[in-house]
Amino acid sequence: MYNEERKKEYLEYKKQDYLRHLFQDSGAYEEELGQDLCEMGTSELLHFLIRYDGYRTFEDKRRQLSNYVEWCVIKGYAAFNWISVKVVPNRELKDIFLAAKEEFYISAELYTQYLERLLDSGYGVYIASVFASIYEGISGKGFYNLVNLRSSHIRRQGGLTQLPDGTERILSPELAGMLLATAEVKKIRNEKTVHYVSSLYPDSVWKIRNNETVSYSKVQRKFVYLLEEMKKILGEKRISKTSIERSGYFNRIYYEVLADGTDIRSLKLGTDKEGVRENQSYGRYFEDSGWNMDMRKFIRSFQSYLNQI
Repeated sequence: MYNEERKKEYLEYKKQDYLRHLFQDSGAYEEELGQDLCEMGTSELLHFLIRYDGYRTFEDKRRQLSNYVEWCVIKGYAAFNWISVKVVPNRELKDIFLAAKEEFYISAELYTQYLERLLDSGYGVYIASVFASIYEGISGKGFYNLVNLRSSHIRRQGGLTQLPDGTERILSPELAGMLLATAEVKKIRNEKTVHYVSSLYPDSVWKIRNNETVSYSKVQRKFVYLLEEMKKILGEKRISKTSIERSGYFNRIYYEVLADGTDIRSLKLGTDKEGVRENQSYGRYFEDSGWNMDMRKFIRSFQSYLNQI
């Protein structure tokens, strides 16, 4: 550990030996910069933290690091805590993390390829419509909308649709047709023939195979299982509900703005009054999206995707 006596003093104070891992991870970096963590500025500390892969780990390590630096400030070892929540709020921390990582991005072209491969699989439209629903942003938290979605909710031409959670979203005609086709599926011939007979409602879009009392959790688990099946069919372990949903949202906004003559990658939204007005001028693209987003946040949150266009 770099500056070992100070780190030992802190570990003795905290009496949480697992914190030793943070200092073991940071040792080489501190040696390289010739500074203790508590002496570094925000950019140096973020550069150290970004090496952690998962956001939850990244966030947790920031908390541990901030606690250590705060202790150093109290002890007189440091002048200021440059990694505190006051300096880097949690909402900005996530933006920074996502921008620094090259996230798994499903481009518009790759989406079409994936959809075709799912349609050609043994599951056919039964699994493809799940993929498309997540991509178009209608699945809801915990798949709530998919579990409760009924064919009576859907118009064949798509358009503005009231979802089970009370939100309204625009369904493409393609997705609407797939959902209505899924509602008619009675069996799947995959490795073996599976009959889908049980559902929450008589006209539920998705049915499950067990002839028993159907519950929300049982149908929800079916979608979790289908996500795992997607990974196998597509040969892509990085497939997740989040990666599909974020890619779909990004593509919709990016290509809507592009169709109106602006490539988001060229935008330089300043912090002055003119920059604020310009940012506000893009508000219409985010209306009714269900996301707390404006163009400035969009660029920060999806910088990795913008780099991959």
